[in-house]
Amino acid sequence: MARKKLSEMAEEADRLDIEVKPRHKTGLHSRGRSFFSHNDALQSIAKEGTAELQVSTDDCRLWPYNDRIYADLNEENCKSLKEDIQLNTQLQPVVARKDPTGKKKYEIIVGTRRFWACQHISGKSIKIMLIEADEKQAYKIMRSENQERDDTSAYEKAMNANRVIEDIYGGNQKSYCLDNKIGEGTLSNWMAIADMAPEILAVVPNRLEISVKQATQIRSMINKTAKTKKAVLEKASTLKGSRLTTAQIFKELIEAGTGALSARKDKPTEKFYAVAGDVKGVQIKESKSGAISIKISKVAANNKKAVLKAVTEHLR
Repeated sequence: MARKKLSEMAEEADRLDIEVKPRHKTGLHSRGRSFFSHNDALQSIAKEGTAELQVSTDDCRLWPYNDRIYADLNEENCKSLKEDIQLNTQLQPVVARKDPTGKKKYEIIVGTRRFWACQHISGKSIKIMLIEADEKQAYKIMRSENQERDDTSAYEKAMNANRVIEDIYGGNQKSYCLDNKIGEGTLSNWMAIADMAPEILAVVPNRLEISVKQATQIRSMINKTAKTKKAVLEKASTLKGSRLTTAQIFKELIEAGTGALSARKDKPTEKFYAVAGDVKGVQIKESKSGAISIKISKVAANNKKAVLKAVTEHLR
């Protein structure tokens, strides 16, 4: 009799209300089945014989393109997960593949927080679902799980997408969007975070709190004029060492840029310079866009040096 696929086994077990216990060659259990059946990317590449193994965390390393920042994990934000695993064991395996670099035996694609928790529990043992996947397949699996959980920050998504586009998609943003069903507008918003000026990132107390709205507002202000860019970056330098929150920092930066715009609009639209005794020897009109027009009186025209000096002074 032909062997059933894992997805068929899971569906049949759910339909008959049968408890499927963890076992080698299935990797299915009450919570694992749910993740498997809802993760289309994983289901599409999982083969017969996918194995569930119990291994040492010392034999594992994280896939470098996981979008959760491992360095930001700590006892505080992983406490409940760590306690749950200690009390109930690890109910859902992480998804891993054989490490293609050979640095470790396994490379974890999904389950960064579970990996951290298991590393910090006596015994340092972790349950993995071992699959075969190339880089693009691994990325789809990781994104699918994190989308369902929706617990990664905009900053993590942005920085990860930036690296994946560069390293896996050869810098081709369109190909990345099409392959992963991500709108180009969404990617553009993420890039507002990924491309944020280092002077700004340096004064943000918690990068994980940066929102897409804040990032796009700052990008708009930076790109508007040279004056608004200068105002924002100068403001950032004054905020170093402040005790402001992330939201307060961005509020201050946006207000600095807005202030620079207002100052430009408040400039006189018309100015006169005295030349050769004529108080209106040189008349300079300036539009809101910055374009200028110059009118020189007959008296002033006889003193070109003074006229040039007046214009130069205005431009300064």
